[in-house]
Amino acid sequence: MKIKADLIRYPERLRPAWCQIEKVVELPGPEFNAFLIAPQEEQPFLADNAELMHEWKCVNHCLLVLGEGCTDGVLVDSGGSALAQYAAYLPHARTIVNAELERAVDHIVRQGTEHTASGYWCVYCEELEEKFGLTIPEGSGLDAMLKDALARRPEVAATEIHNGAIETSFHPEFCICLDAQKEASASFSPERMAELFDNAVTAALELYDGEELYTVLHGSFGMTIQEIREHRYFSDEELSEICGVPRQMLDCGMRVRDILQLDGVSDRASLSHKNSIVLVPLEDLKKLTPSGQEEFVSLLDARVADIRVDDGAPELMLEGVEPKELERFCDMLEAHEQAEQAMGPTM
Repeated sequence: MKIKADLIRYPERLRPAWCQIEKVVELPGPEFNAFLIAPQEEQPFLADNAELMHEWKCVNHCLLVLGEGCTDGVLVDSGGSALAQYAAYLPHARTIVNAELERAVDHIVRQGTEHTASGYWCVYCEELEEKFGLTIPEGSGLDAMLKDALARRPEVAATEIHNGAIETSFHPEFCICLDAQKEASASFSPERMAELFDNAVTAALELYDGEELYTVLHGSFGMTIQEIREHRYFSDEELSEICGVPRQMLDCGMRVRDILQLDGVSDRASLSHKNSIVLVPLEDLKKLTPSGQEEFVSLLDARVADIRVDDGAPELMLEGVEPKELERFCDMLEAHEQAEQAMGPTM
């Protein structure tokens, strides 16, 4: 019987150390093989990630180096340098990592499909660390591997990882609560459903007024601002005041870049998207320079599809733009604001 192993001459100990994978770096096959052949040569990818590798409280914080098309990998702690000061060849590293990620994927999918009432579910990375000892920092490579693992599941429609949250949308046919809702609604005829809805709206009109009524009709009953206008629950003047926007915005369909030129828009207004939890203050878009406007042209050309009101602050719900554009803008703005102390405003 033959096996492969790294034999240490006159070992001081044979108990392995605890290692924490801070980032996964995947090299092209030839570069990975060159690293295996000459591990003591300076490596640019180690220099680029030097700050991630160190020993702290008896735990080695390491990179996991994988090669394209290879199942094995190497754990590296460079001690903050560009050299592999400490390294261990890890057979079947990719299989091991994928197995740990699959445990997390099973948990996310099971929780989401069993409990979501909307087709959307959010799990925080802290929960995965607590349950599975799995840390998923953004940009670590592990986040991309987790997204790929989720994308392979037939239940999953889309996944985003942002600000420590894993936001997953599921196909409705896999969601137990959605099936239960369909079965419950199937017990009413369309005529009966219309009658019940009319009764509910009538009751709301008697109980609420102003912003509270708008919130009930829009948020609880799911009516759009256009449907609310068409049924004349409010005058345009009342809607303009409730939503904190000028009357010309009530028709919706207006581009963001045109809204920025309007007077009368609440300074608390923000942009939102139905597939994202991110809110972008409208005032922040006014900080864009011409070059910044070119970079975020798709966001500026997006159109307002609906208006939601939360405690007097209007949320302009966008269409015609990817939700990640809102997230990218927030990340870019935060980076610029941090740099302003040294460089001054650059947007």
